[in-house]
Amino acid sequence: MATENDKGAPGPDVRLLEGAVPTGFKLGYDESLFNSEVHRNIQSPGGWHSFHLLKMDKKKVMASVHFCVAKGVASSPALAPFGSFEMSPALSTAQLFDFIAFVEGQLLRHGAKKIVVKCPPQHYNTGPHNILSVLLFNHQYKARNAEIGAVIQVAKAPFTDRLDPWEKRKLKQGAKAGLKCTAVPLGHLHEIYHFILACRKERGQHLSMAFEALLGTVEKLKSRFVLFGVYHKGVLVAASIAIRVNKKVLYNFYSAHSQSSNPLSPVVFLIGEMYDWCGKHHIELLDLGTSALHGKPNFTLVDFKLRLGATPSMKLAFEKKLK
Repeated sequence: MATENDKGAPGPDVRLLEGAVPTGFKLGYDESLFNSEVHRNIQSPGGWHSFHLLKMDKKKVMASVHFCVAKGVASSPALAPFGSFEMSPALSTAQLFDFIAFVEGQLLRHGAKKIVVKCPPQHYNTGPHNILSVLLFNHQYKARNAEIGAVIQVAKAPFTDRLDPWEKRKLKQGAKAGLKCTAVPLGHLHEIYHFILACRKERGQHLSMAFEALLGTVEKLKSRFVLFGVYHKGVLVAASIAIRVNKKVLYNFYSAHSQSSNPLSPVVFLIGEMYDWCGKHHIELLDLGTSALHGKPNFTLVDFKLRLGATPSMKLAFEKKLK
């Protein structure tokens, strides 16, 4: 059941709402896949509470956030790389501050004793990210985790212009060796997933999702997934499972290369193809993901991504214990 709160509402013609968005209202922001109703129901079939800030005269949703409440913990997301608040560029700082307070009060009524918010990388939307982070600190939230992500701004300039000289040399060596990279049809998901899994096992690593769980997600959101493969003499040597998070971001969800292909440096080739694909599909940002190992940055991997022309982007998670 939807509930409204007019007391202390942040400005005229603004309503704070828990529940479904009223008919006729349009989103004032580009919703992340991980906050969509379809993906939320994949994360958890129940326990969700949705909150919105509405501009009544414009019939616009100016901000939203979705929490899954279980065992006294309200989490955004329940099970995804990130969730958090999403907002229109026209939302004022004061309105966002009051919206955070409203959401917290409602979650307390639903029995939440702790709130956890996992934010997207800073460069997805730098200004709103920084404002939200400060306002969460103002509301006595604490940073529970901080990771270093890496993103590449997609431009008209070719990928080679971004590369460190060493990585540029590797790219040329790969091309000379006959490496070929291409987008792969989704029908090859089983092959790509199990190749990546085998590569991870070679290094004593694992994947966070079982194949069946990933397949179920892909079947419901086919338009959001893209597969890439690098081949040497017809043999797969590197691959990526990527996700279109929103209209402007492609996220390198899972990727790996075989240890036997190390001399060919196929990952540079792989990222180059993904960069070109983004340019052709009007995507502005290629997210290479975070780099963590045993609770601290994987320094070697971070440095490699930066040599590919990536920009470091912090990824924060916040929490607050409620009284």
